[in-house]
Amino acid sequence: MLEKNKSEDMNVQNEISPIWEKVCEMLGKLETNLDDDDCEILYKYFSELEKGSTCLSLDDEGAKKISSKKLPNLVYEVDEKYCADTKPEIKKPFVVFKNNLFATKYFLAKWGIENRIRKILKKRTENHGKTNSTEIFNYFHAITSPAINLNEEQTLAIERGLKENLIITGGPGTGKTTVVCYLLWELFRNPEFLDYSLYLAAPSGKAADRLKESISDELRRINRDKLSTLNEKKIYEKLNLAEGFTIHRLLSYNPSKNSFSYNRENQFNPKSVFVIDEASMIDICLFSSLLEAIPDDATVFILGDENQLPSVDAGAVLGELLSKKTDSKIELKKSQRFTEDSQIGRLKKSVQNGENPSSILNFTDWDKWNGKFYIPLKNNDGRCVEYPVFPLRISGKNQKEKSSQTTEIVTKWSDIFYNELCLNARCSFKSFRELNEDNLNSIWDEGNAARILCAERQYMRGVEEINKKISKHIIKKNKIDMDGEEFFAGEILMLTKNQKMFNLYNGDSGIVFDFFDGETTIKYLMVKKSAQKSDSASGGIFQIGSYVFYPIHLLPRDSLELSYAITIHKSQGSGYESILIFLPEKKDNPLLNRQILYTALTRTKGSTYLIADEETLSHAVNKKIERTTMIEF
Repeated sequence: MLEKNKSEDMNVQNEISPIWEKVCEMLGKLETNLDDDDCEILYKYFSELEKGSTCLSLDDEGAKKISSKKLPNLVYEVDEKYCADTKPEIKKPFVVFKNNLFATKYFLAKWGIENRIRKILKKRTENHGKTNSTEIFNYFHAITSPAINLNEEQTLAIERGLKENLIITGGPGTGKTTVVCYLLWELFRNPEFLDYSLYLAAPSGKAADRLKESISDELRRINRDKLSTLNEKKIYEKLNLAEGFTIHRLLSYNPSKNSFSYNRENQFNPKSVFVIDEASMIDICLFSSLLEAIPDDATVFILGDENQLPSVDAGAVLGELLSKKTDSKIELKKSQRFTEDSQIGRLKKSVQNGENPSSILNFTDWDKWNGKFYIPLKNNDGRCVEYPVFPLRISGKNQKEKSSQTTEIVTKWSDIFYNELCLNARCSFKSFRELNEDNLNSIWDEGNAARILCAERQYMRGVEEINKKISKHIIKKNKIDMDGEEFFAGEILMLTKNQKMFNLYNGDSGIVFDFFDGETTIKYLMVKKSAQKSDSASGGIFQIGSYVFYPIHLLPRDSLELSYAITIHKSQGSGYESILIFLPEKKDNPLLNRQILYTALTRTKGSTYLIADEETLSHAVNKKIERTTMIEF
């Protein structure tokens, strides 16, 4: 049966992982009526799953419909009028609903989101007073230093958030976390709300830390001398001490049971405030689990940008919510980072709208490139004032020439942005206590001023190859004696696995430090964190200001990798003063798409260098990731 299907439907099978062939074989053992036509439909469904969709339309003319009558052991058919308040009990692997085929877990996730979102995204009953946009603007203008001037759409978002649960969306730099920080402050000015539990959550540990860090940055603008009431001082402390959670940790994931402690039957206290950041990265199953654990009367703010890359696993829930739950949406459009008429602003908009961006760019051919990268021009407060884009065509005729040109690009980039770190990240044990947060801020900023962003992990333009090139170049140029060591001072590393006992998560990055006393050298990884584990420096973990130092020998080797270059997926939510982007060479590469390009371009806080040509950009813009989940409201 399966052999015949392989020959007739090879194109579909080539699009799916071999594991799905095994799944189909197992299903054939469960259901003796499974024939070649059924397998063909299942292969098409698995192909859609590979692309991130959760269902397959069965409306194609001539297609044999999968039904519960023919496949009673595999398929459950749900009536279109299924009860929205009663979770269906389904013990079969597939569901047919409105002539669409779902794996049961995705159908139940769809049901969970539909059921909960109607009850969560609504106006609240609590009376917060009559605060309006003008009062909000004046209040925060008065207590911040330098005084913050919230724009009209930001104050409107705060005003609405005092009365209703919201999805707050907008591109990078539009101030989503700024709005949330001052919205929470204004919310907690009501003494009733000040006693509520506050949960800051995101799909990854890195994103959760960034959310917490962004709120902490805003709090630094609050002039505490101007806080005249005890309630205001309590608000400051509450926000300052708020902890960031991954969604798995928030829901208290139990690996042995593969389930969450907080769920539909055991929800959080209704007197809770939830801020969910980077919602575009949350897949359909995790989104459903999160919403089912949140009670009807909780206060909820969901943040995200639907134009960024969708979740790694199936679903595109944020996009569905924004398109179908428009009454609970507020969009921030004005970028605080760059203007819409700047080159990067116009480029971002053209990509976002699916327009060919080539006319905005002045491409440079390889033989005309001067071999230089420029540090962005900044104003007095340290912010970049120019956002130029420099597209460069590599002209190599074969892989050897292209590899040589890539090496030249990344080593020159390294000389500008990474080379000095190996000199600055060294300190004796005697003088380390003389280090202060200002010293470390300078080194941290140096290490995070620039980043290379790649769509791929492997091959010539992938992060693995580029990181190796840069590391070897720095060692050779600075004549670093590795003496059997794996890392050198100033090297930039990223965590690839969660290390919960150290409060480190997949995606966290740090800078290698050498502490020495003339004979002994101990290598530490300096990571910017709010949590402190120890104040001892005798070979253990210690903290200076916002920076925690972890002895590298405590961290599993397979959890660390070089991160001069990172994938565009890993870069989501981050921002750098200078970025160098490598797009895939092959036009049919699935990683060459609109969301990849948009996400990469919007990581910039200054200069953008783009290794591509007009044809590559055209392919990227014209290929948009489309996912179907059939979520309805």
